[in-house]
Amino acid sequence: MRWADVYLAGTGAYLPERRESARRAVATGRYDAAESTANGIRAVRVAGPAEPPPVMAVAAVRQALDRAGRRTADGPTLVIHASLGHQGVDFWTPAHYIRRETIGGDGPTFEIRHSSNGGMAAIETAAAYLTAMPSVTAAVVTAADAFALPYVDRWRSENQQVYGDGAGALVLTREPGLARLVATATVTDSGLEPIYRGAAEWAAAPMPGGGPVDLRGRKREYLLLSPERYDEAIEQTQAGLRTALDNALADAEITVDGVDLFVHPVIGETVVAYTYGERLGIPASATLYDWGRDIGHLGAADQFVQLHHLLVNGLVRAGRHVVAIGSGAGFGWTVAVWEILPTAPR
Repeated sequence: MRWADVYLAGTGAYLPERRESARRAVATGRYDAAESTANGIRAVRVAGPAEPPPVMAVAAVRQALDRAGRRTADGPTLVIHASLGHQGVDFWTPAHYIRRETIGGDGPTFEIRHSSNGGMAAIETAAAYLTAMPSVTAAVVTAADAFALPYVDRWRSENQQVYGDGAGALVLTREPGLARLVATATVTDSGLEPIYRGAAEWAAAPMPGGGPVDLRGRKREYLLLSPERYDEAIEQTQAGLRTALDNALADAEITVDGVDLFVHPVIGETVVAYTYGERLGIPASATLYDWGRDIGHLGAADQFVQLHHLLVNGLVRAGRHVVAIGSGAGFGWTVAVWEILPTAPR
């Protein structure tokens, strides 16, 4: 989809001050040494008890509104919050808390649960809302996650990524700002859904086994039934990602070579090298992956935090293109093409 008059007015990010190194996790027996070498993640950010995801999201929103020059809404503003994991309270709506603590008002307020692709899906949803609903003047889009025991073991719950804590926020408007949203594309392959469900029985309540979540076990149940299923799943995920990227670039009327910087999930280095380097032809030097290796995989917030980092630090000149790539269990992929405007950085 090619968009008209959808702009990025402000960005914000919140990363907890506490850092935990992979080297220390290995030394204390919490992280496998061979996996650490393969994954290449150097450190993660770790939230404290006073930093649940919605609280981090509020801090990111306030920063984004500051940069956008919008401390309060001039008209009805859409709020969308995306997440992957537990948000601090059960049977509760974090998106309404985020609105209450930032802009207030009575505009539409939603939550998106689309695994690690949630933030990117929220961008496309917000763009569609701004285009279809003239009464809505802006959109505040947030993504935040924190991963802690007993719910998630950030070092062991999954074998090709390490989870870090943090939040990001974007303010989208119809008025020119830091960047223009040129195009987006989303592709879904629900045939891959069982990979993260596994073979377990349905449960009446969360964590029936007492935790932590065993994502590697679920994948093993699905993928190791036969070598063919493993190979087919890899090809399906690559095809979905490739299609989303090709569609977004085609609508933006550019090619991979015309993109100055890519932001993508901060997952294991071997997966990144194969998925984004070998298969998509994206050089590591055209990404923020090395920077992200000191933060970890932030669930739904990877792309938001990276966009904030590149804009604040002026890493891309005006007139250049940035492509944000999302990938999440389910499986779904969303790609967004941004054109940096002369007002950046701010």
